Amino acid sequence: MKYNVIALTQLNSDQIKKLGFLHQRILHSLLTDLGAPFLERYYQLARADSSVIGMCALGADGNPLGWAVGSPTPEQVARRMSEARVWFILQLLKVLVANPKAIWQAFISSRSASVAMKPGAVELTYIGVDESARNQGLGHELLEAFIEAARARRFSSVELSVETGNAAAIALYTRVGFRVARSYTEGAFDRHRMELILK
Repeated sequence: MKYNVIALTQLNSDQIKKLGFLHQRILHSLLTDLGAPFLERYYQLARADSSVIGMCALGADGNPLGWAVGSPTPEQVARRMSEARVWFILQLLKVLVANPKAIWQAFISSRSASVAMKPGAVELTYIGVDESARNQGLGHELLEAFIEAARARRFSSVELSVETGNAAAIALYTRVGFRVARSYTEGAFDRHRMELILK
């Protein structure tokens, strides 16, 4: 399969929208549960934020096949979603009607202890690969591209959280050199916090 890995900043608005749909289709997360408008806004904000490291693999048709995105201040992008107050409130009301459990999970997660980042660390917040492009090394390539970008920006480590039951992701991270630093519960999710020290 042919693909081209580019920076998130190079995606156009249509590709950002399609990236949001890809995230929604293949990656279970609280952001997924909030729906497509939240996902599209998240990636628009991530694309515009200079602190974000983002990579996207585009297929021959220009559509996203996979991505890796993160930041040294991951909560900053999420927090900025609420700056457009009217949009944010309207979207929350829609989610409340369509998926009230997502609002409850968001509330529980906001009350859970947040994961403290070590100084000099960057978080890999989301990584995913379309089903059609799996088992071809794309996830590994995106992860390595993220790590190299973090190294180029002189971060001392990469951190991430992964659900304890996601054996395939944990195996990928372990092969690259991540180790489990600790385990914790956030709302309904049991997670490992993993880290990779950059040399």
